[in-house]
Amino acid sequence: MIELPVDKSIAQRCAILGLDFNKDTIGEDIKSTLKAAKEFSESDEKIVLDLGNSGTGMRLLTGYIAGTGKECILKGDASLSSRPMDRIADPLNSMGAKIRLRADRYAPIDISKSSLKGNFEFTLNIPSAQIKSCMLLAALTSQSKIEITEIIPSRDHTERILEECGADITRKENKIIFDGRKKIQKKFIDIPTDFSSAAYLLAANLLTNKSIILENVGVNPTRIAFLNTLEEMGAIVSLKNKSSKSNEPRADIMVNCEQELKGVEIYGDKIPNLIDEIPLIGTLAMFATGKTTIRDAKELRHKESDRISLLLSNIKKFNPNTTINEYDDGFDIIPELNESNSPVEIETQGDHRIAMSFMIASLKDKKKIYIDDKRCVETSFPNFFELLKKWYQ
Repeated sequence: MIELPVDKSIAQRCAILGLDFNKDTIGEDIKSTLKAAKEFSESDEKIVLDLGNSGTGMRLLTGYIAGTGKECILKGDASLSSRPMDRIADPLNSMGAKIRLRADRYAPIDISKSSLKGNFEFTLNIPSAQIKSCMLLAALTSQSKIEITEIIPSRDHTERILEECGADITRKENKIIFDGRKKIQKKFIDIPTDFSSAAYLLAANLLTNKSIILENVGVNPTRIAFLNTLEEMGAIVSLKNKSSKSNEPRADIMVNCEQELKGVEIYGDKIPNLIDEIPLIGTLAMFATGKTTIRDAKELRHKESDRISLLLSNIKKFNPNTTINEYDDGFDIIPELNESNSPVEIETQGDHRIAMSFMIASLKDKKKIYIDDKRCVETSFPNFFELLKKWYQ
């Protein structure tokens, strides 16, 4: 059995809410959030919390802490300090929070004492589970009522955890209605393994013609658009032993492909539910027939790196014959035969998803690559290289 990490999104929400969960294999991001949440819960004074590289931890903790009315400063590493935080600070401030950012945009995040509004309505114009979640957590700790309208649905792990813990939360069409005055029950959360981590090994199966089953993988409907994409590319996807624990669905997943992969077009409301897998789709596109097009994915430019430009520059190094068109919000990849098998150095800029995507690509034809920063993978998938060596190399 392949031991995948627990779902990073769910685990960090549990850490912030003080809920116990299975910690068999966890990455550095979860550890950073656990540590910061514990330090905040044990302190009565204004303290500085270091979130390392965890963007999810920083954004969600900001909402949680703002609702308590306490003072706090949140900081992170160089990568996290370059990512925009105004997207959460602005709506929280409109709720009544007092949050200041460096240059009005970046961490450190300085949270002052405040009292949030008792009732608040907010329309989420861009699909973002982190914005939605930090506002739900602010409503929880401030014991306020909030109504959030989602134009395009995003990950719903926060809603599921709150519901599992007995919160007064309902969904009516595209509206989430939450009354934070009802206290939640503290309970153990059985977290499935991380779908975004599993995606790399599913891709490895396709490129190495293996049929290894990945067990107990989270298959939340707001997370698995990558499986639909694999099917569009020509893969056969099989889900078995479906079940649900702690309000989160899970299943055993197997993929295989009896033909060449095909290029795909991905845009619009498909993007939010596979945003983490787009670099992997980009590397798979190098081995597909026909053009692959990604659009409406501008958010990728504000991740751990500018994932669009970094992905494309590394693809060009991996196979110089590849035709690439870069757009502000995406790209085209038109694959060509790679006539060179020379070793390639992959630049990651500390981005774990770039590192893992090209390691998977290297499994095809056993191409030699050098990752400039292997340690960055530990933020989400600490045993990634170990599993590759054991099962795929």
